[in-house]
Amino acid sequence: MSAGGPRTPLVGILACHKERANGTTYSRVNDHLTEPLLAHADVAAVLLHTVRPEHAAEVLARLDGLVLPGSGSFVHPERYGGREADGVPDREYDLPRDATAAALLRAADALPALPVLASCRGLQELVVHQGGTLEAVPASDVKHRLRAGVDGPDRWAPAHTVEVRPGGLLAPLVQPRQDPGAVPVNSQHSDRVAKVPGQVFVEATAADGTVEAVSVGAPERFVLGVQWHFEHHTDQSPLDRAVLAAFGRRCRSWMESRQQQ
Repeated sequence: MSAGGPRTPLVGILACHKERANGTTYSRVNDHLTEPLLAHADVAAVLLHTVRPEHAAEVLARLDGLVLPGSGSFVHPERYGGREADGVPDREYDLPRDATAAALLRAADALPALPVLASCRGLQELVVHQGGTLEAVPASDVKHRLRAGVDGPDRWAPAHTVEVRPGGLLAPLVQPRQDPGAVPVNSQHSDRVAKVPGQVFVEATAADGTVEAVSVGAPERFVLGVQWHFEHHTDQSPLDRAVLAAFGRRCRSWMESRQQQ
């Protein structure tokens, strides 16, 4: 313990790379993400920009956790050998984020005790890093992209349920009175996991078979990705609060173990 009292674990949140009309670029993280991390994971957060992926290992060595959040952009198909080598027309891509996410996940593999929490695009980055592939969600499948004003007034409201599988990181976090076969989640994605690598454990699925959560190396590692956005309506989602709390505990454990080295 430091002279100033116990530290708060410090996590890095991967930012998106954006460009203004005048050609200048900037990094962006949704402010709505940082408050639930503080409130439910008890961690402080810093923004990780996407300009220098070669610094990933050095940056992670100074952090207690990593968050790969959702985004309005898509993982480029060139990252997983998709059929649209040049990308899908009218989709937003973020090549700097693709490169930085890959570098951060490689660095995290060398720090197996470092907790990683990913959502939506972040889950897809995690699966692609492990050798998996993505595909577009068919329009005929379960409603995976709730739109405000069309399907309801709130696009972050629960859109469908997921079945949490036993034996992973999520199962112990489901509340005793909650049915693990019907946990409500929000949904804002147009791509989904197509191929799951053997080393990736599928933690949850939707009724149409869409992979909704994965983990890598559990229980020794806390590397968890969910397809929904855990930062929205946490007051109404016991599972999301539990996920954030579990992530925070792992971050604190990693921080304290490094302090003793």
